[in-house]
Amino acid sequence: MRLALTYIKLAKDLQELTSHGSKSFPVALYETVLRLDRTDFLPLHWHKEIQFVYVKSGRILYRVGHESIVLEVGEGLFVNAGRLHEAKPFEVEKAIFYCINVDPTVIAGHEESIFATQYVLPYVIEGRRSFVKLTGDVACEVEGVAKLLKERMRFFELKVWRGLLQIWESLLEQSTLMEEQLTISNVVQHERVKQMIDYLHTHYMEKVLLDELAAHVFLSRAECSRFFKKMVGMTPFEYLLHFRLQKSMELLRNKELSITEIAADTGFSTVSYYIEKFKEYTGYSPQAYRKEFL
Repeated sequence: MRLALTYIKLAKDLQELTSHGSKSFPVALYETVLRLDRTDFLPLHWHKEIQFVYVKSGRILYRVGHESIVLEVGEGLFVNAGRLHEAKPFEVEKAIFYCINVDPTVIAGHEESIFATQYVLPYVIEGRRSFVKLTGDVACEVEGVAKLLKERMRFFELKVWRGLLQIWESLLEQSTLMEEQLTISNVVQHERVKQMIDYLHTHYMEKVLLDELAAHVFLSRAECSRFFKKMVGMTPFEYLLHFRLQKSMELLRNKELSITEIAADTGFSTVSYYIEKFKEYTGYSPQAYRKEFL
């Protein structure tokens, strides 16, 4: 079970570095608990696997690219491979949901098979849709696969494989994967925002200037801010502040580091400013958060 996903291991471009499942069975289930009082969240990231989500309790705000989706209990989501996404509780104190990460080859088989060339890769590699909201029977099928992965009874791999094929067939039959084909322009936009995030992650301990970030991706200052907000949902400096606070939450786990050292190590100009922003973000001072949750 994953908790407080501030601690997901990510590359600088936000690719998740976790190995999902095993080489022989690359499917993984995560039963995720997000609590508002601990400021739990799924941080912005992407991975080469496709993902199926099912909400067990509460309400989740999922963001995929520049679009936001509210998921209620009993609803789910398909997130395509390579898409930036994040999640947090939405107007509830606690939310619990399943995430199933699946290597597309589990459904496609070898890359020259008809299953790959006709039924899977055109929708994953070419990426016609970034996400599909799942309701009704399809959402229930995702829940069923999650339970199989959780219980791990005899022959569960075969049953999971059959369940995933059924889900994929349902999406194809409903033509939900064929709409809104990802254009070359959209691909460029996704790569550009990854470059911008990579830059912020590389330089977060330093003073970051908008001019330098804009020049890094060959945009004007104004277009840089507008584009980043469109893709990520906040300005570059709002994102940078959140990232610095998230990094500081990781460092708070090291009881030998002082609050002053953590503030300096995460790019805050003064410790008082760090404490002020941390309290705004979590409702706790860094010291109180350390005692309460870590």
